[in-house]
Amino acid sequence: MSLGKLIGVALGPGDPELITLKGLKALQNADLIFYPASSIKESKITSFSYDILKQLNVETESLPLVIPMTGKNREMHYQKAFDEIHKELKKGKNVAVVSEGDALFYSTFGYILKIAQEANVDCKVIPGIPAFIATGAEGEKPVTEGNQALKVIARPNGFEEIEEALKENQTLVVMKMSVLDNWSDFLEKQNRSFFYIERVGTPQQYSTSNVQDLKLRTIPYFSLIIIYA
Repeated sequence: MSLGKLIGVALGPGDPELITLKGLKALQNADLIFYPASSIKESKITSFSYDILKQLNVETESLPLVIPMTGKNREMHYQKAFDEIHKELKKGKNVAVVSEGDALFYSTFGYILKIAQEANVDCKVIPGIPAFIATGAEGEKPVTEGNQALKVIARPNGFEEIEEALKENQTLVVMKMSVLDNWSDFLEKQNRSFFYIERVGTPQQYSTSNVQDLKLRTIPYFSLIIIYA
């Protein structure tokens, strides 16, 4: 039996209506869907991708791939996830793996894709709207324009890294910004316009461009900030 095809499908930033038509069709036509989950405890699944997926009302069977968002042995978890996928591909099934945002932008699927390509698996990727693009739309302000550059940093090592990036005439997007504290103090010193958002595209979405609003706010994992040039 020939191997099935592996399809990476981007779900978009959080609003189920922001998936592409091509992505939705791929999920409807797949034999099986896998979604990344950070944990499964007492039948409770922690998965942002699944939260989006279940709102699409796709009848295709879906299963979790447990991959912790942080910690050691990441490569081992990705390999284990691919092994589960590969087992289904060997049955001739066309398997979709979903990802919030874009499928190859700071995405779990990007790691799985590399392993699949090394195993000579037939792969296809369907792109989607990344969170920072959706954030620009929510803020109703161009992310960048003219000759301005754009830089994206995820999980910054410290505010020094961000400060160095801001020396250039560029807009800066910081993702997974919860690794740092005292954002309000830093932003006050920079005196640059910004737009902060968390859980973009979901009913829990919160956003602000007022530094005072961040003083007592706990920054969650699914958050990002655009600091404008």
